[in-house]
Amino acid sequence: MWPLSRRSWLAIGISIAALCSIRALLPILVEHRVVAALARNERYAGSFDDVDVSVLRLAYSIEGLRLVKRNGRVPVPFVTAPRVEYAVDRNALVRWKIAGTIAIDSPSLNLVDGPTEEVRQGPTGVDWRITMRKLFPTSVNRIDVHDGTIHFRNFHTVPEVDVYLEDVELAVSNLVLRKGKTGSGVVGLHGTGVPMKSGSIEGDFTLYRNTREPSFDCTLAIRGAQLAEWNSLLRAYGGLDVESGSARVDAALRARDGELLGHVTPSLAQLVVLDFSKEFGEQSVLTSVGESLIDLGALLLRDRKRHVIEARIPISGTIRNPIRDDWASVRSLLQDAFVDALQPGGKSEPSTH
Repeated sequence: MWPLSRRSWLAIGISIAALCSIRALLPILVEHRVVAALARNERYAGSFDDVDVSVLRLAYSIEGLRLVKRNGRVPVPFVTAPRVEYAVDRNALVRWKIAGTIAIDSPSLNLVDGPTEEVRQGPTGVDWRITMRKLFPTSVNRIDVHDGTIHFRNFHTVPEVDVYLEDVELAVSNLVLRKGKTGSGVVGLHGTGVPMKSGSIEGDFTLYRNTREPSFDCTLAIRGAQLAEWNSLLRAYGGLDVESGSARVDAALRARDGELLGHVTPSLAQLVVLDFSKEFGEQSVLTSVGESLIDLGALLLRDRKRHVIEARIPISGTIRNPIRDDWASVRSLLQDAFVDALQPGGKSEPSTH
């Protein structure tokens, strides 16, 4: 074996020094990219604690990510995430394509409603594709969310609303987030979670690309949600106060070239609404009487061995003219059950679950 010449050793040394310099500069370059990307978001200000680069894994992570509304009128951040990791997809490299995957660990998302736009908070009004393109250097074909939490809040109602999904697992596949690339096939989304502290929720969404108007299929299944845990939402938006009962919801929505068709099938089991005698003095007479009538209706149904109140609510229309006033449909479900209980003979008894 021939010994290396001085020139060869020098070349090796220069190469090692260059690689070390690049490795040292990479976190600075990535940090600069992240700062620039977050600064371009006009509605939400972004900050983070640190960035970490792994050359061997072709990956980098953003530690302690935080997005807050710029006007300072919302008391909770829009997004917090202890760790967001981008990595080059090695399966794509095998196919001579460059694409990345994103893994988000334990994020928290706060959706906030309120009387004015200044105190509301949500994903609308921002083109998040631009932020993603600036944050990550390649197209992204998959996003995975692990152990997430989604809150819906309203700080301007009495009581204040705070309901949430926890243990959220989300997978989005076949994405294309680079400018000039349209992609093909479909985008798939699958998610699961726990509504408040009990039950389960599972949803699937399939978006079809390259159509004139939005085309998609969506299904949602909720099982075993305990209604009393959602009282802050029910009282603020529906005027209801539930002592006990569980909810099951099956929903399906289909859109083809902007035309909507689907249904929502809610089912309420063992429903017990606020007891009139205990709470009469704590709220308006009208609200208490309404709740007591609904409770009486449910009691009559149980006396007739109808332990489950259910309905099928059809959905139709267009993307540009969506169905509104969902709470009216929910209240209609309870009212229909009450009216049916008072009618002679009523409807045929549905099967219990």
